[in-house]
Amino acid sequence: MPVKSVFLHLTRLWLSGGRWVVMFASLVFFAWCYLQAFQRQGKAGASIHEQERMYLNAAIETRRDLTPDFSKGVSKPLNDWLPHHTDGVVRPLWPWLAAWSVAADHVSASSLSAEDHRVLRSGKRWLFGLSLGFLLMLGLAAARAFSVPAALLTILTIGFGVLLPSAAIFSPDVLFQLLFLLTWVCCIAALKRNSLWLYGVIGFFSALANLTLPSATTLVLVFIFVSTLRWLWGMILAYWSQEGGTTLWVWRNHWLGMILLAVCHLITVGPMLAHSKEKLGDAAPFFWRWFDDENAMRQWTAAHQTREALQAVPVGEVPSYANYLESHASDAVSARLSQGSMQMIESVLQWPWGFGSLPHERGVFVAVLTAVLVLLILIVWFVAPRASHAGQALHPETAPLVFFTVLAFVVCTLDFGWDMPVLTWGSRHLALYPPLVLSLLWASEALVNRARRRKMRLPVFVIYETILWSLCALAVWRVIAVLQPASFTA
Repeated sequence: MPVKSVFLHLTRLWLSGGRWVVMFASLVFFAWCYLQAFQRQGKAGASIHEQERMYLNAAIETRRDLTPDFSKGVSKPLNDWLPHHTDGVVRPLWPWLAAWSVAADHVSASSLSAEDHRVLRSGKRWLFGLSLGFLLMLGLAAARAFSVPAALLTILTIGFGVLLPSAAIFSPDVLFQLLFLLTWVCCIAALKRNSLWLYGVIGFFSALANLTLPSATTLVLVFIFVSTLRWLWGMILAYWSQEGGTTLWVWRNHWLGMILLAVCHLITVGPMLAHSKEKLGDAAPFFWRWFDDENAMRQWTAAHQTREALQAVPVGEVPSYANYLESHASDAVSARLSQGSMQMIESVLQWPWGFGSLPHERGVFVAVLTAVLVLLILIVWFVAPRASHAGQALHPETAPLVFFTVLAFVVCTLDFGWDMPVLTWGSRHLALYPPLVLSLLWASEALVNRARRRKMRLPVFVIYETILWSLCALAVWRVIAVLQPASFTA
C-alpha cells in the first residue's frame, strides 16, 4: 500500500475517534498521578502557617452564620448567611466554604486540636477535588478546540505547576486562580463575540474572585478599556464604512453589557461591601496596600478592625494612595513597582531556573511556547499561502484580543507586583500563569488552523506536533519526579 494511502487511513482513524480514546486514557492517567502527588504532599503538623491559622479562625467564626435564626426576621439572617465577613485582608468566600466542615460547637483555641486538624484536612481535600474536577473539564474543553498534545500540555502545566502546589495549604489560592482564569476566558470570549450573557458571567466570576482574594478588578478594568476602544472603532466603521464585515462583535451591545456586568458584580459582592461599610466605615478597605512591609501592615490592621478605631485616625495618617504619595518620593514609588514586578515575574516563571528542584518547568514551558508562537507568526506571515477567503484569514477580532492579552498581563503584573512587599505569603500571583500558558497555546493553535486551511505544507504541522509532544514528555517526566519519595515543594 502506498505511504500516502496509509497516512490518509491513519488520519481518518485518528479523526474519527482515535484522538478521543487517547485523550480519555490520558485523562485517567493524569487523574491517578494527580491523586498520588496530592497524597504525597505533607500533612498538617503540630503547627501551621500564620496564614492558615488566619483562615481557620475566620472559618470557625463564620460557622455560626450557617445556621440562621429566623425568629427575629428573615432579611438579616439571610444576608448574614451569605459570605460577607472581612477585615479588609481576609476575604469571606473561602472561610464561608470551609465553615461547612466545622462543627457547630467548635471554638478557636491557641493550640491546634484534633477538630482543627480535621477541618484543615477537609479543606485541602476540597481544594484538591475542585482543582482536579476543573482540570478534567478543562482538558475535555481544550481537546475540542486544540490538538491532543496542546490539550494535555494545558492541564499538565497548570495542574502540576500551579494548582497542586497551591492545594497543599489551607488557603483560597486555588479558588482565586480558577476564578481568575474563568474571568480571563470569559473576557476573551466577549471580545470575540460580545453576547450579553458573557458580560454578566464576567461580572459574576470577577465578583467571586474578589470575594476570595484581592483582586480581579484590574483584569476587568482592562477588559472594559479594551472593549470600549473596540466599541468606538465599531461605531466609526458603522457610520463611515459601507462595507459589511465578518465580525460577530456587535458594537451596540457594549454599553448594555457594561451595565449588566456592573449589576452582576455588585449584587454578588454586595453583602461584603455592606459589611465593610458597617464595620470599617469603608466599603472597599484597601488600607493594607499602602504599607511598605507585611509586619507594619499586620500591626496596623490588628489595631484598626472597627469603625471607631479607624475614625480615630487623623485624615493625614489613614493609609491611602494620596497619603502614600505624600510620604514617599516618586523614585521610591517607581522602585517598588519595578522591584515588585521583577519579583512577580521571577516567582511565576521560576526564574532563574533550577533543574535540581521542583517545580522547575514553569518558565521553561513559557519560553518554548513563546518561541513556537513567534515561529508560527513568521511562517504564516511570510511562508504560508495568502488567504483567499475569510475562513483562511485570522479572526476579525485578532487585534483586540492581542491588545487585551498583552495589556492585561502588563497591568496585572504591575498590580500584583505592587502588593508583593505586603502579601508575602500564599501563591496569589501564580494566577497569572494559567492564562499565560493558555494564551500561548490558544494563539499557536489558531495560527496552525489558519495555515492548514491555506494548504500549508505538511512538515510544518509535523514539526509543530512533535514539539508539543516533546513538551508533554517533559511534563510527564516532571510528574514522575513529583511521584518520587523526595519531598515536593511549591
